[in-house]
Amino acid sequence: MDPLSQFLTLLRPRGFSWKQGELFGDWALEFPSTAGLAFCLASAGSCRLDLPDGRSWRVQQGDFLLLAAPPVWTLSNGGPAAAVRIKDALADQGKYKAGPSPNMTRLLGGHFSFDEINMALLQSLLPPVLIIAANASNAPRFHGVLNHIAEETASYQPGRELVLNRLLEIMLVEAIRHSAGPHGMPHPGLVAGLADKQLALALTAMHADVRHGWSVSKLAAVAGASRSAFAERFTRVVGVSPMAYLLHWRMALAKDALRLKDARVEQVAFACGYNSASAFSTAFTRSVGCPPVRYAANSHGAGAACE
Repeated sequence: MDPLSQFLTLLRPRGFSWKQGELFGDWALEFPSTAGLAFCLASAGSCRLDLPDGRSWRVQQGDFLLLAAPPVWTLSNGGPAAAVRIKDALADQGKYKAGPSPNMTRLLGGHFSFDEINMALLQSLLPPVLIIAANASNAPRFHGVLNHIAEETASYQPGRELVLNRLLEIMLVEAIRHSAGPHGMPHPGLVAGLADKQLALALTAMHADVRHGWSVSKLAAVAGASRSAFAERFTRVVGVSPMAYLLHWRMALAKDALRLKDARVEQVAFACGYNSASAFSTAFTRSVGCPPVRYAANSHGAGAACE
């Protein structure tokens, strides 16, 4: 399994919610913050995206918008209308008419969440805001996925949840690929590393055998670079040092195994490349904030795993 597929396996997209709205005249919609992903397609008309920090983007007809773990955000036509919460605006059969103007904007979108255990992995995959323009080469693929989602949401056929989850995964992969392409927004992380031929060799090797006793020198040799040049390049492109990346990935695998697979600490330690349970416990406690035994014991409880 390639590194990106491994990331998505741990993220486990789920909790899908889908809405459609038609808006007229001056309007503004306020969307709540979410720890997952919010997405929106301007299938007709255009609008403006505003974030609390003052940044804004123009979303044209046919543009696809994806926000990773956004704060409260607003879509509007840019007029003076006060923002209405999306929950209130879509209460009436998904239709909200803000005025008599014949100009109409149609928005299709929603949000989905991920398994909370490794939610932080999302930051390494996508920039906070990603807009796929209507004229982008892969835009038809997004529109096709959204059409399938709309059809599947309305169908209530057997296997509906499974199909929706797979469609969400496809949407996410397409977005990640776009973000790493020539028109994407620069974003340090796994995807940027995989787009670099030398770093991709090291990342792929690391993910293929996480139990190996990797060092910066060994990874540099795999990448065909000097130790110092490799370390500098990896840190600049991926956002963390090679050994920090390896530690983060090992801990992500460990948390997943401890909470969802009922694995013993000794088994997890070996699977993650540690020669002893004590060495693993020390690294886990330093990285996660509590010993692996307590983390595993709290796996079925409410709240944070280290409480």
